[in-house]
Amino acid sequence: MSAPGPQRRLGRTARVLWRLQGLGTTALAAVAAAVAASAVGRGWFSALAWAAVALVAVALVGVAPELRWRRWRWDVGEDDVEIRSGTLTVTHTIVPLRRVQHVDTQRGILEQALGLATVALHTAAGANRIPALAEDDAAAVRDRIAALTRTADEL
Repeated sequence: MSAPGPQRRLGRTARVLWRLQGLGTTALAAVAAAVAASAVGRGWFSALAWAAVALVAVALVGVAPELRWRRWRWDVGEDDVEIRSGTLTVTHTIVPLRRVQHVDTQRGILEQALGLATVALHTAAGANRIPALAEDDAAAVRDRIAALTRTADEL
């Protein structure tokens, strides 16, 4: 008996991408802590600001990417795309292919550097994304979804 829900995992490089994004957020938190510490001076507030930066770093670079990667699953079926994601709260989404208006791939700066892309499925309700796929895999998934949506339109 197979487990319910989507079964395909994201590649391990997704964790690298999310850790780099967490480092960016940590750097912003460090700048804010430095500004706050210089404005207030030394003391308990300064120590508290730097402790907050350390907590942000541990959460966004160490813990969250691993949890997020372990929970991410996706599948493209004949009639729908199924996505399960989350870090603390897990969301299970089923997108009927007959509702997909268009599908595209997106590549941010970090994704380009890592050879990754995100597949975005657009419906009237908004977009659903499958992030951090290898660039060739993302193109293949995009093309498969596009072909299946054309088939759904013909029914």
